[in-house]
Amino acid sequence: MTKTDNIVQVIAAIVLVACLAASAALGTAISAEAGRAQLVYTDRATDGDPPAVALGIAMGAFRGLFVNYLWLRANHLKEEGKFHEAIELSSAITKLQPRFPRVWAFHAWNMAYNISVATPTAEERWQWVQAGIRLLRDEGIPMNRNDVLLHKELAWIFVHKIQGFSDDANRYYKRRVAEEWTWVLGTPPTLPETTEDARRIMNEWFARVANAPDSLEGVINRELSERRATVRPEERDQVVSKVRELADRIRREAGLQLDLDLLRLVAYYESYRSAWYADSGTLRISLAETRRNRSLEALLDDERFADAWDRLIPHVRKRVLINDYNMDPGRMLHYMERFGPLDWRHPASHAAYWSAKGVELGLRREGVDGFNTVNTDRITVHAMQELFRTGTIYYDLITNDYSTLINLHYTDTYGEIVETLAARGGLTEDTRQRAYTLMSAGYENFLKDVVRTYYRMGDIETAERYRQRYITWPGRNMNDLSEFDKDSLSLTEWVREVAFDRLNTPYVATSEVEAALRDAYIRGLLGGDMDIFQAQYRYALEVHRYYYTDQNIRTHVDQDANRMEYMPRDFREMAGLVMLRLIASGSVGQLQASRIYERSPTALRQLVFDGLQGIMAQRGMPRERFETLFPEPPGMERFRQERQQQMMLDPDAEKQELQFQQR
Repeated sequence: MTKTDNIVQVIAAIVLVACLAASAALGTAISAEAGRAQLVYTDRATDGDPPAVALGIAMGAFRGLFVNYLWLRANHLKEEGKFHEAIELSSAITKLQPRFPRVWAFHAWNMAYNISVATPTAEERWQWVQAGIRLLRDEGIPMNRNDVLLHKELAWIFVHKIQGFSDDANRYYKRRVAEEWTWVLGTPPTLPETTEDARRIMNEWFARVANAPDSLEGVINRELSERRATVRPEERDQVVSKVRELADRIRREAGLQLDLDLLRLVAYYESYRSAWYADSGTLRISLAETRRNRSLEALLDDERFADAWDRLIPHVRKRVLINDYNMDPGRMLHYMERFGPLDWRHPASHAAYWSAKGVELGLRREGVDGFNTVNTDRITVHAMQELFRTGTIYYDLITNDYSTLINLHYTDTYGEIVETLAARGGLTEDTRQRAYTLMSAGYENFLKDVVRTYYRMGDIETAERYRQRYITWPGRNMNDLSEFDKDSLSLTEWVREVAFDRLNTPYVATSEVEAALRDAYIRGLLGGDMDIFQAQYRYALEVHRYYYTDQNIRTHVDQDANRMEYMPRDFREMAGLVMLRLIASGSVGQLQASRIYERSPTALRQLVFDGLQGIMAQRGMPRERFETLFPEPPGMERFRQERQQQMMLDPDAEKQELQFQQR
């Protein structure tokens, strides 16, 4: 062996030793980071884990094969309808491979869809739907933060399972979502009909939560800083924190923590305080007694803590959103600015949040599956459709009454985002290379609904403007050329031929009834044309009656509501809701609103009086002016007593339809 060979061997040995040392150091660091990020198999079993977890851990290097077996076995059990056994195996797989997104999706789908429909009551179904949501939101997504699939699956549960009407218990789900998010965020403000103002008001309302300090100490420090700035320098050391005192007394006297339980009780307190039946003795006790915390109520009534409550509650809401719902308040506010005045009591708002978030995070990764991205974008679009159709929510936390109306603030949102999302869809949504795309079809149907809605409201100019947008939109599908033959029709003919053919569809019937009633109130009562009023009212009543005759789908799962009940089953309740919204929204001036109110039948004024009084009081209207503009109709005491009896004894009773008579 030559001297050169020896030198080469020595150098090679040195390099080898250096590589081994570097490998050991890097391997330790990489393993530690993988463990922190949960990129490795679980290496220990905990109490309550399925037996398969311990077995998989014990198999060491062969656990990958074992997980594959579990996955195949879980699929087989699902196909056999053995959902509970499949869930147990799925749970084991999520423990052994937390970074395997598809098993999280499989597990959540089984709970939210397969097992839920196998249970006999709406309450049990909701428990399983919630379990699927929580699995994805609280466990699966935190383990796979940038995975598009999991965000898509979660968004789909909200927009399809809850907001859709295919599940017999969907009405129950909607009420539960509205209830829960009334606890979390409170009742949002009543919005005007001007979209720009509506966005501003809703964003300002939610910004108090998004911009609240992250910690209690942060709230206290901000309070002290602001209060000390208002006093003389020599008095600043004497300023003490009311927020700290309030938080301590909430824990000590009311026995509560700064969490969702506190928000829940505060929401009930505020609802009782502002409700028309707040002082109705027996009803208040029957509804409220189990939800009361008298120590908390004393703190809420204490005027010394008014400012402290205003500072503390937004912070608690923010922490609950982050800790309990894995949601980012800043991102929520961003989507409200992007999409519109999102009402978080609406399932579609949550669908929009999770679908948009999933795509945004997923696009940061290399090699993202374009199919999942396109499908997730479609859920965002679908959510916008649902918000247009049913985005105005009326929910009473005490009585659990839930109704929705159309929300015109989303009229332009769909069109604003569809082109961006279509461009991201590539060939599948490229109208230049395809005669038909799903996103274009969705937008065409949406525009038809918009035209029909404005036409029925009597806003012919706006209806025609959106019809021209439909006709001239460059993204129209070309697969059915007969649609283009209808472009030359008049607006009335076009509405009849193109847009008005789906009265058995929930949102179509609801929007028809609402739009006709609005026109009856504005052109009929306000305009003094009783022929228009009677005609539009009669049309709304006929559509309402036709819909509930055709779609009277009652089930044993949720006996409190018709599965297709997208508007109140009692027509007079629908008529009252539409009038209340019209007056409260500010779309007509106070004097015009007063004229509509005064020209309305007594029965209708009785329906809206208490709600209108509460809304105007919140807005600071003096009582004397309210009584002048909206005098109390005769017979209110008897009307209230009858409503109380109905709420207590027979909340789902059928009521006789309101017959409008001239005074």
